Amino acid sequence: MRQTVPALAAAASLLLVAPAWAQPVDFAALFHQAEAFHESVGAARDRAVQAAEERDKVLANLLPTVTLDGSVNRRADSKTSGTAVIRTEETRTASITVDQPLYTGGRASTQLRIATIAQAAGGIGVHVSREALLFDVAQAYFAVLKAEEDLVTVRDRLDGMRQQLEAARARVRLGADVRASALRLEAEVAGLEADRAAAEQAVASTRDQLALLAGADPGMELGAPPDLAPVQALADPAAAALVHRADLRLLEGEVKAADLGVRYTTGRFLPFVNLEGTWQKQNQTPKLSFVPDQDASVTLRATWDLYNGGEDASERARARAALHERQLGYARLEREIRVQVAQALREVKTSQRRVDARANALTSAAENHRIVSETYKAGAATYLDVIDASDALGDARRNLVNARHDHSLALLSLSQATGLLLTLVGEELPALDDRERWLAR
Repeated sequence: MRQTVPALAAAASLLLVAPAWAQPVDFAALFHQAEAFHESVGAARDRAVQAAEERDKVLANLLPTVTLDGSVNRRADSKTSGTAVIRTEETRTASITVDQPLYTGGRASTQLRIATIAQAAGGIGVHVSREALLFDVAQAYFAVLKAEEDLVTVRDRLDGMRQQLEAARARVRLGADVRASALRLEAEVAGLEADRAAAEQAVASTRDQLALLAGADPGMELGAPPDLAPVQALADPAAAALVHRADLRLLEGEVKAADLGVRYTTGRFLPFVNLEGTWQKQNQTPKLSFVPDQDASVTLRATWDLYNGGEDASERARARAALHERQLGYARLEREIRVQVAQALREVKTSQRRVDARANALTSAAENHRIVSETYKAGAATYLDVIDASDALGDARRNLVNARHDHSLALLSLSQATGLLLTLVGEELPALDDRERWLAR
């Protein structure tokens, strides 16, 4: 039940805000809507619930078992020997049996610890599923923003070119310019109209993809994107990743469970001690001469498998091999995480340099456009020079949009590599030993 509360709350909030989209939808709200809508998160929560129920099932093996039995035995008649009754006509019996394991060689407690780790892993699995969904939503979110910026850039260029085309046509009619300039502008306008159609299609496609992920209206107005800057302030991103990566925590749990599995197989070489208590009451008609109406007994039973064909030894060897496999996987993932973080950091730095270079290029293109326009007015430049300067300015703007988008994706990848994705929606990451907070997600 605890696992379903966040999803129900998110779904309830969705019903309140989804139909109208009167206000811009920020990234956090969109993610929580996607979380309530997406099947992968719901399936992960179901698996976490199953793991919790499995632990309760294992815990039951440590607790006493109480059994109530009742029976009625009826015969055609009774038998006597002299004055003694040796067979009753009817016997009603009721008994209560309490069965309690006293010692299992550590197997029962080990099973409980393994189930507890599996329960925690279920909570971490929900975290992993939410991170994967958040990354997909963020990519789609930034894709929409980029497509819309591209469309604005193309529309601005198209409007400017159309104005220049009208002016060029007027000059051609007045004989003040050659027709080549007008023809060049007509070609530019036609190309930009095609670019606008492609940009509009890109906006529609990216919005459809985002709506598919979030179960939202494609026409919703998007708010501000998530702030990706804090991840750049990490003093040691690799160390942060080794602390916060949920997939590493899952493997850590598997290593612990495998180690406990070795202990469990060792316990199979030890005896099993069980205590059983029984209370019984009989109602006999007629009453047997030498059988009491009530009886109580306590049985202490010890079972020790001395030889089972080497099965226990084989199980222990298999468990040790499984432990070694998990340890190797954990070490490999640690190395992979360090490489992933290093690669993400390099991409962030490279993309930032590209943004700076594209920004400088835009500044230069804007200044060049201004100078060429003034030179043209002074009669020292041709109109084709103005067209070329306008093209260069438009290309510089588009290149800057692309560079900023690439930088945002690089920061997003760094957040994923360091395990800090959920901080983008204002969530605090739970401490590693705080199992209850993992399970609450």
